[in-house]
Amino acid sequence: MGRFARLTVVVAVAFVGIPALVVLVASFSADKVIAFPPPSFSLASYGDLLRDPQTRAALVRSLVVGLEAVLFSVAVGVPAALALFRHRVRFKIGIAAFLMLGVSIPLVASGFAFLVLYTEAGLIGRLWPVSLAISAVNLPFLLFSLGSTLTQLDPNLEPAAETLGADRVQVFLFVTLPGLMPGILSGSILVFVLGITEFLISLLITTVSNQTLPVVIFGSLRGAVPPTLAAAAGLYMLISLVVVLVITNVRATGAFLYRQD
Repeated sequence: MGRFARLTVVVAVAFVGIPALVVLVASFSADKVIAFPPPSFSLASYGDLLRDPQTRAALVRSLVVGLEAVLFSVAVGVPAALALFRHRVRFKIGIAAFLMLGVSIPLVASGFAFLVLYTEAGLIGRLWPVSLAISAVNLPFLLFSLGSTLTQLDPNLEPAAETLGADRVQVFLFVTLPGLMPGILSGSILVFVLGITEFLISLLITTVSNQTLPVVIFGSLRGAVPPTLAAAAGLYMLISLVVVLVITNVRATGAFLYRQD
């Protein structure tokens, strides 16, 4: 790697990491207002965050939204990826373009579209429609991951399993699905992290009774910024880090078990 390439990597890492590091350090401030560097350090802001019933409930709702978004995305994304990348279907280009609308339409437009739809359907105030909207917007990320995995999967494995007597359900469960797991796991990471941190769509289609944590944080930015907001950001970083580490270890374990000597 040349000197310019190394410098570019350092600048990129600093550009992404320094703001997160500043917020993380500020979250340990013992003062009543966010300050950097903190005059003194304390874990009180994290305790206040978890003791506040409104913030705690919003955090739980955000985690539920992230998990439900993953379930919705996997339920739609796996069959869609198999149909688009493994089978001949009519209107393939149109179907693929429709499924990719989540990344091609501005979030504010998608949010208003879901707002109108849910208002007419009487779904405003419920949590699962929020998860459904977020999964629809972030579905392309799972499809990208599954498409990359399918291109690397040997297409002869499934016919070989069928010649050995496996039916279609067994082929899917014991051949296709294990082969898709790297793509499912990596795509699920993206959908989950984007789901728990989604702000704009949640702002438009949630009410006071089912606000997620990003919306609650935004509503708290009207006066002096307390350290609990930085603590919430730090908690998000911790959740994202734990998810990435867990999935990385799972993938590493799978690579070890199925390695070819």
